[in-house]
Amino acid sequence: MLNNFKAKKLKQICLAVSMLFLCSCSASFTYNNLSWLSSFWVDDYVDLNKKQNTQLKNIITTTQNWHRTTQLPAYRQDIQNIKVLFNQTLEAKQLKTQVVLAKQHWQNLLGYAKLPLAELGATLSSEQRGELLDNIQIKINDEREEFNEQTPLERKSERLEEQFEYYEQWIGKLNKQQKALIKSTNEQHQDAGALWLEYKQNRLNAAKQVFTNAEITKKEFINQLSTVIEERELYMSDALLKSNEANLNLYINLLYELNLTLNDKQRQSVNDQFDELIETLNDIIEN
Repeated sequence: MLNNFKAKKLKQICLAVSMLFLCSCSASFTYNNLSWLSSFWVDDYVDLNKKQNTQLKNIITTTQNWHRTTQLPAYRQDIQNIKVLFNQTLEAKQLKTQVVLAKQHWQNLLGYAKLPLAELGATLSSEQRGELLDNIQIKINDEREEFNEQTPLERKSERLEEQFEYYEQWIGKLNKQQKALIKSTNEQHQDAGALWLEYKQNRLNAAKQVFTNAEITKKEFINQLSTVIEERELYMSDALLKSNEANLNLYINLLYELNLTLNDKQRQSVNDQFDELIETLNDIIEN
């Protein structure tokens, strides 16, 4: 829907909106989730016939137009609001409110796309359905294998390096105090990788039940698949939901504390990043 450069920038925008200047797997609003929704239908997962490809292109075009005209202006406003907040007095409560707003943006997209995607799913033959389910299962299995190749300590260490890299992208060279804050939060961060894999498997199992049920009507199929697409939290365990909330609170606190440590040069760097994101959004909205 977007070229690679703009897609990358848009992902950065979503992360900024959801967590100010945080890159975190606990971020609720991120376009990483789009991969599950869009790849549900791409060539790597299922071979569509000519009619289905036309239907998919129409879905993409319609969704893109809706998203550009209604959602991107909302993202832009969020960033502008956060920039104002960032340059005044940043409060944890306000940060969390912003995350809730960000979650709603993502839910809006799922709500808009669920029905046409489910209708497309209803046109798949039994062979296509099997191909789709098998390929998604392979991807989950690959992710699980990759996850298990690392120890918890290795994952935590890798994540810390990624955190340092991302914060430096936003605020410039980190001082000792800032590195200590990031490291301390990373130590407390709950590794929910196994729980996320469990969630993905639960969601796929729910899709399998829909796709393999020969007794349900087309209307029932569309309604049930729409639920799988939209209602993500239905397939998350209580442990995952609690972990997400705990990690979110950890990083809201980190952002609050980091904001107090920024010097003038670092604060200007963050403002420059905000301005760049707003400019990118303007470009996407207008083109």
